[in-house]
Amino acid sequence: MLNITDDKLIYFQQISKKDIKIAEQYGLQYYGSGKNIGIGAAYRFLAERARHPYILYLQNDFQLIHDVNNNPSELTDGIELLSQHEIDVVLYRSRSRPGEPNWATDNVRGNEERWQSHLFNSLYWMENPEQAYPDKILRNAAKPNFLQTTARYMNYTDNPALYRRDWLLETLGDYFTANDPHDITWPERVIQPWWETQGFRIAQAEGLFEHIRLDRGGWQRRLIMWPVPLLKATGLYDRVRTMPLVQSLKAKL
Repeated sequence: MLNITDDKLIYFQQISKKDIKIAEQYGLQYYGSGKNIGIGAAYRFLAERARHPYILYLQNDFQLIHDVNNNPSELTDGIELLSQHEIDVVLYRSRSRPGEPNWATDNVRGNEERWQSHLFNSLYWMENPEQAYPDKILRNAAKPNFLQTTARYMNYTDNPALYRRDWLLETLGDYFTANDPHDITWPERVIQPWWETQGFRIAQAEGLFEHIRLDRGGWQRRLIMWPVPLLKATGLYDRVRTMPLVQSLKAKL
């Protein structure tokens, strides 16, 4: 991934000497703060310093699982959709391997009527969601491997996404720094109520990145997530997932 661009920026929350060493090892232009300024503020900071017209955000818990050096078509197709102003946001979390946890799968699946504002997430568990929701989801005419919808049916997410840099700063810049005073790490809480009233166009193909923490979790997190389908089938999922013990285990994993 690092071979396909000459503008590689990274922001470290609570930056350390180890962080700087890693950035220098991989040729990354690094920035950071002694405290956690929040995801949104870091996103804006990086966008203001990026040199190219398109920006792809990646957090440290997403891993590239496709070979973009030999097959960059999904990235180049996404850039083309943005450049022609057909699409405003291109999402890149993998459909086949979205990783855990996946909030949409845990909460929206089976409750689609309740979560109309998150309906586009059905692409994670439906092969052809445009057939189930033809008035809300469609295939892009120019790039039929991409599904598309509007912000009314796809929540704002800080998962891997490609933007036009100028559009991003003009549209979301102020929201990124209007942090929730109760939890600065989640820009979704600030953005979503406004986002779902907008007509922004959002697209996704197969996706390139899996949600997985490389510094913790692994088999332990998969073990704790294993009973989820059974709990959902028995109607106990919502009750169990809110138990303090379960929340504490998930946080540690």
